[in-house]
Amino acid sequence: MEQVNLEGFLRTTSGKGQARALRRGGDIPAIFYGPETQAMSISVSRVSLERILKKQTSENTLYQLTIKGNDQEMVKTVMLKDLQKNPLDREIIHADFLEVSLTKKIDVTVALKVIGKSPGVEKGGILQEVSRELEIRCLPTQIPDYLEVDISSLKDIGDSLHVEDLKLPEGVRVLSDAQLTLITVVPPMEEKTEAQAAAGAEVEVAKKGKAKSETEG
Repeated sequence: MEQVNLEGFLRTTSGKGQARALRRGGDIPAIFYGPETQAMSISVSRVSLERILKKQTSENTLYQLTIKGNDQEMVKTVMLKDLQKNPLDREIIHADFLEVSLTKKIDVTVALKVIGKSPGVEKGGILQEVSRELEIRCLPTQIPDYLEVDISSLKDIGDSLHVEDLKLPEGVRVLSDAQLTLITVVPPMEEKTEAQAAAGAEVEVAKKGKAKSETEG
C-alpha cells in the first residue's frame, strides 16, 4: 500500500477570513480527526498536496501526516476522506484527513481492473462491465490499488463473472454478495443493413405521400 509524507500546521484561528488568507498564501485549510482523536484545525501546503494527488495511483493512499504547532510535533497515519474544490476553477479549497490504525481493519472502496481476453468477445459478444468498484474490508496496509478481474474464463456469449470468482489478495474480504455480477458478455445489438435502412426510408416516403393525397382529396 502506497504511503506518502505530508506536513500540516495547527491553526490558531478559524473562520472564512482566515481560510481565505491561507489560500492566498498557498495553503489549504484542513481538518484532522479520528475515532479516538479530537478534531484539529490544520493547514497543508497546496503545492505539496497537489503533487501527491497527481502521482497517487489509488484514492486510498495512506499519509504519514506530521502535524506541527505549539512547540510540538506529532506523526499520524491518515487517509484523505474528503476534498472540496472550487466549482469554477477546480482548485482545492478544503481537505479532511481521517486517522486510521494500522492494526484495525477498515472498509474502503476499490476499483476493478479488467485483465485478459474473453473468447466470448472474440466470438462477437460485447463485454459489459456491470460493477466498476467494490467495497472491501482489510487492514490499511493491505488495501490494494485495485482488484483484478480476469475475463479469460468468459468463453461464450452469456457468460458472467461474479464476486465469488475473484482471486483476492491476502487479508482482503469483499463486503458485497458473492453472487453479485461484475462482468458479462452480452449478444451484439442487431444492426440494420444498408438495404434494410433504404427500404425503411422508402416505406416512410410512401406513407407520407399517401397521407398527403388523402388530405388533398
